[in-house]
Amino acid sequence: MKATLVLAVSLLALPPLLRTRLLREDEGGFAECNQFFAGEQPPEGFSDPGYVRICQRQGGEQRFATLYSIRDKIPVYSACKYEHGQAAPGTGTRTWLIEPQLDDSDSTFDEPMKEADVTNNVDSLGRQQALIEDYASSGYQPEPLNPSCLDKDNSQAATLTDAVPMTQGFAEDWSVDVGHIAERLAQLCRDNLYFIAGAVPSDLKIKDKVSVPEFLWLAACCNTPEAWSMGFVKKMADQSSLEGVTLEELEKRLPGGAQVFMSTCNGDAKTVEQNEIVQTISQPKSTQAVPTGPFFWTFQFIARLLFGIAKTVFSVLWFIVKQFYDLVVGRLYSLWNGVVTYFGGVSTVLYSIPFDTIQVIRNILCGFVKFVDNVLTLVGMIVSVPLHFLLDIASFPVHTLCAVPSVGKDIASGIGGIFCLIISGVVSLVDCSYCVVSYGLKKFIQRALGQTESNDDLQL
Repeated sequence: MKATLVLAVSLLALPPLLRTRLLREDEGGFAECNQFFAGEQPPEGFSDPGYVRICQRQGGEQRFATLYSIRDKIPVYSACKYEHGQAAPGTGTRTWLIEPQLDDSDSTFDEPMKEADVTNNVDSLGRQQALIEDYASSGYQPEPLNPSCLDKDNSQAATLTDAVPMTQGFAEDWSVDVGHIAERLAQLCRDNLYFIAGAVPSDLKIKDKVSVPEFLWLAACCNTPEAWSMGFVKKMADQSSLEGVTLEELEKRLPGGAQVFMSTCNGDAKTVEQNEIVQTISQPKSTQAVPTGPFFWTFQFIARLLFGIAKTVFSVLWFIVKQFYDLVVGRLYSLWNGVVTYFGGVSTVLYSIPFDTIQVIRNILCGFVKFVDNVLTLVGMIVSVPLHFLLDIASFPVHTLCAVPSVGKDIASGIGGIFCLIISGVVSLVDCSYCVVSYGLKKFIQRALGQTESNDDLQL
C-alpha cells in the first residue's frame, strides 16, 4: 500500500504530465509528431536498425519528436516547431525520467517514469537506454539535446531519451547559444521556425555504455514564402565554439549521407537582413569584448565566492527543510497508519462479537442435541438385547407348532415322490425290456427270411 501511495504521489508531482509513444515499424515517419518537421517530412538517411522513433508529449499535447539510438544510448536528433516566447530554459536541477517501454515492450507504463519507481517492475532496466546512475562520477551530466523544444515553465522534468552527456560549462554555453539563435531567428520567421538538433557520437563512452558526442549540430528552417535554412556546429572539445554553416555543409558532416530538410527549406539566407542575422549569430565568441584586468578578476573571484557561499547555504537549508519534511511526513504517515490499523482492528472485533456469540450458542445447542441423541441410542441398544431374547423365547413354541403341518406336508410329499419314482422305474424297466425283446425278435426273423431267399436263389 505504501509503495502504491508513493508511486501515485510521484506521478502527481510531475506538473508537465510527460507522456511518450514509441512508434511501430508500420507507422510512417513520426505519425502525429510529423507536425514538428517542415512540410511534415522527417529527415532521411538516418536508417539504422538500432534507432527508435519517439513522439514526445508534454502537458497533454505533442511537444517534439526524437530519434533515439539504443546502441549509443543518446538521441540521434530531436525536432520541434519553435513557438514565440519559448526560450531555452537553461541548465539546472531537473527531474530525469526514463522510458520503461524501451527496455520492456510488455510494460504497462505508457509514460516516462522516475527510475526508482520502476526498478522492480521493468525487466532488464537500462538495457536499451541510459539511466541517471550511468552519469554518476563521470564528469558529465545529462542535458537536453534541443533546449528550444522545452517549455520554459516545465523545464524541471525531462526524459533521458532526449539528453546527451555534457560538461556543466558546455551545457550552459549550448543552452545560451540555442536560446540566442531562437530569439534572433524568431524575429524573421515568427511562427514558422523549425529546429532539428542532433548529436554525432564519438568513440568515447561513459562506463562503456553511453556515447559522448563528438559534436552537436543544429539546423534551423524558416518556412516562410522565401523559405531558407542555416546550420550550426558546436564541438565538444571547444565549448566556446559555434560555427555557422550552410545546410549543405552540415549534411556533409553527418554520417550516412543524411538529408535534414526534405521540403523547400534547402536554400541559404538570401536577403541582407537574413545574412546580417546569420553573421551576428555565427560571430565567434572570441571576437566579442571580454572584460579583463586585476579588478575584473578580483570582482569575478568575489562574485563566485559569494555565489558558492549562497549556493552552499541554500543547499544546507534545503537539506534541513527536506529532512524535516521527510521526518514530519514520515511520522504523520506512521501515526495515520497506526490509527487506521487500530480502529480497523477494533471495528473488526466489535463487528464480529454478535456473530461469534450466535455461533457459540448454535454450537452449544447442536452439541446438546447430539448428546441427547447418543444417550437415547445407547439406551435403545441396551433395552433391545433382553427384549429380543424374550421375544425369541416366547415365539419359539408358536414357530414350532406352526412348522408341524409344513413338515408333515413335506414328509408326505417325499414319500409320495418315492412311490412315484419306484413306479416310474418299474414302468421304464418293463418298457425297456419290451423294446429289447422286440428288437431281438425282429432281427431274428429278418435273418431267417434272408437265409431262405438265398437258398432259393442258389437252386435256381
